[in-house]
Amino acid sequence: MRYIGFDIGDGESAVAAFEQGSGIEPIILPVAGRGSLLSAVGRIGSEIVIGDRAYTDNLADNLSVRFKSRFTYDKGANNDIASFVKGVLADLRQSGSLNPDDRFVIGCPAGWSTAARSRYRELMIQAGVENPQIISESRAAFLYAKYAKTVALDVDILNESALVIDIGSSTLDFAYIVDGRETGVGTFGEITLGGGLLDAEFLRLAVEQSREKEKIRQVFAESKSWYSYCELEARRLKEAYYSRLSKDPTACIKKQLRICYDGIQKLNLQLDAKQASAMTGNPLSVLGGRSFSQAIQEALANAAHLTCDRPPRLLLLTGGASRMPFFQQACKEAFPNAVMVCCPEPEFSIAKGLAYAGWIDENLRAFRQAIETEMTTERINHVVSEAIPELMPPVINTLVDLLMDEATLPIYRDWQHGDILTLNDMNQQLKKRMADVLSSPMTEEVLAPVIHQWLLALTPGLQRMVDPICDRYEVPRKEMQLNLTASGSGQVAVSTKQLMGLPFLGTLLGLIVSLIVGFLCGGSGLALIATGPLGFLAGAVIGAIVSLFGWNALSHTLMKANIPLLIRRITSEKKLSGDATRQKLREALTKELCGKDSTFVKQITEGFSASFRKYLKAIAQAAEIPIE
Repeated sequence: MRYIGFDIGDGESAVAAFEQGSGIEPIILPVAGRGSLLSAVGRIGSEIVIGDRAYTDNLADNLSVRFKSRFTYDKGANNDIASFVKGVLADLRQSGSLNPDDRFVIGCPAGWSTAARSRYRELMIQAGVENPQIISESRAAFLYAKYAKTVALDVDILNESALVIDIGSSTLDFAYIVDGRETGVGTFGEITLGGGLLDAEFLRLAVEQSREKEKIRQVFAESKSWYSYCELEARRLKEAYYSRLSKDPTACIKKQLRICYDGIQKLNLQLDAKQASAMTGNPLSVLGGRSFSQAIQEALANAAHLTCDRPPRLLLLTGGASRMPFFQQACKEAFPNAVMVCCPEPEFSIAKGLAYAGWIDENLRAFRQAIETEMTTERINHVVSEAIPELMPPVINTLVDLLMDEATLPIYRDWQHGDILTLNDMNQQLKKRMADVLSSPMTEEVLAPVIHQWLLALTPGLQRMVDPICDRYEVPRKEMQLNLTASGSGQVAVSTKQLMGLPFLGTLLGLIVSLIVGFLCGGSGLALIATGPLGFLAGAVIGAIVSLFGWNALSHTLMKANIPLLIRRITSEKKLSGDATRQKLREALTKELCGKDSTFVKQITEGFSASFRKYLKAIAQAAEIPIE
């Protein structure tokens, strides 16, 4: 499978191909004989011409440049973009550079809305790109920086925080990466701030200084092709100036253009320090009266504000306009404590990053699908059911002690002292008290150590199911390291309630209440008063009554009776709270909860499986581009 990264720039475009499993970096596919293609399109007769051919062989009809920057507000740009894409595809097919199953990944500015991206994708489909994927260009720049061997980045710095700054002809994009992971990427940017504004301003200044400015303005108003031609020449002169400026602070570049439309007009382009200062310092209406330099500084200041919690330690500059010295200086001033790295091939970095993104996204989609389909409920249930016998004894022991100490004994004392009138009342109070205890944080707190130990023992078996899937899809095992007991950032904790499932407390409540009440009352209250000498006499009397009237009548009467305090106080709290009582209760619970085909065990198993599958999905979703 090959992934084709198509960087449609406002000034220049590039196409890169990445072969899955090849082990080599994406390669640039030449278009119209060039690696970096001029983003220009027009027609000569019925033929679509792109790149240099659009204005060097013969000046094409309807020559158009900087069409991408107009996409969000000018519907007329759609035809230019579609024609350009069709021209690129035709050239690639003619040269045999495309394979039938190639998958295209196309970049867009980070600042574009979801709606704009959707419309852009539809436009690509109309232009002949089958099932394109639209990726943020700043994200692509990050992926290029992560994988490209030509960019020597400090891994330790990347593992903290980094900011990719991509400035092209039409936009200024940012990608903020935290902890070396793509999941930490925040993409944002300025969709109207790019080097193309300088091209237009440079051309405007040149026309303003020309003796034939009125005639040239008329030509530009009537001929889109001649305006585009002159703007392209202005851009090339600007790029040549800034390239020379890095070596010669006194650089000055000149060129005279001949405009052959209605007669011949001459236009002198000259760029030196004074002209460059005016070009970057003049207020521009498209920027709301701000100058280009001012807008750049404000955008960088905003990026610094958005990343202030963890300021980037690394700045990676990419995009054609990143070569401008004043832009690099502005970046240093906005992020004085960051290490700044300039991309060695900014004209190709986005295209290569897009090709990487296609492979990465497809691979991760397949990996997540494999996790979803292979980590089935049945497989998880099997592992969990084998571990359940280790969980139940400590859970039952903990719950019996908790409910005896926090619910049963306090309610019993209230009944014994007369604060609760009847055994019926005591039963109701006991149910309410147990419900409060079982649903309180106290229960989760006392069960947490038990569950923690059980999960630690359970994890290796589950991990052995996950690791082979990681290996198959080249996802590092550490990215899917199960940590079921953690609750920190980036983890999904499995709490007591998550483990047992939400119905757990209600189910357990009904069972334990019935067992404890039945055990303490010995059949609706008989055991509580059948202790000691007086209790023995009372028991004998009760026995006589039973023989005369039957147990049902006695039971109903006794539960509603206000038993004298003297008889209540002769009952033994020590016996009630003793080990023997607790052991009997544990045995009853174990028999009820852990028997063959236990509904309760089934509930625990299914509740855990559902929670674990949700957890797996979350960490698989987070398994994104770790820095190694």
